[in-house]
Amino acid sequence: MALLKFHTPRSNNRTPVERRESLEFGKLGEQMAARYLADKGYIILEHNYRRGHLEIDLIALDGDELVIVEVKSRAYDNILQPEEAVDHKKRQALIRLANEYVKSYNRKENVRFDIVSIVSNANGNEIRHLKNAYNVMSF
Repeated sequence: MALLKFHTPRSNNRTPVERRESLEFGKLGEQMAARYLADKGYIILEHNYRRGHLEIDLIALDGDELVIVEVKSRAYDNILQPEEAVDHKKRQALIRLANEYVKSYNRKENVRFDIVSIVSNANGNEIRHLKNAYNVMSF
């Protein structure tokens, strides 16, 4: 019995033009997510907080919670939903970088990890906000 393999496009399988377009759409998705959260009353503290090769897309305040936001955008239909791309390894990296941010800036708020997924299709952009998508205790 043969195993079925599902291929999801990855950067190394794309042409330079496709990679550039994907990066541009990712940045647009982050801007849409920031606008969406701001419209919901969040205060955006950081865009693309980076240390070394690690990055947090958005850091925001939602009332008395510090929210670490990973934004996932897709400009095509795919078997996987964008938020499914936030795997265990990515979550560990986000938790590690969030801890560094909290310590560096002496933040006292409770920390929450959200995912905002954006899927673009013929009908426009669908934005889904997964509050408390995962937590440190689940590791």
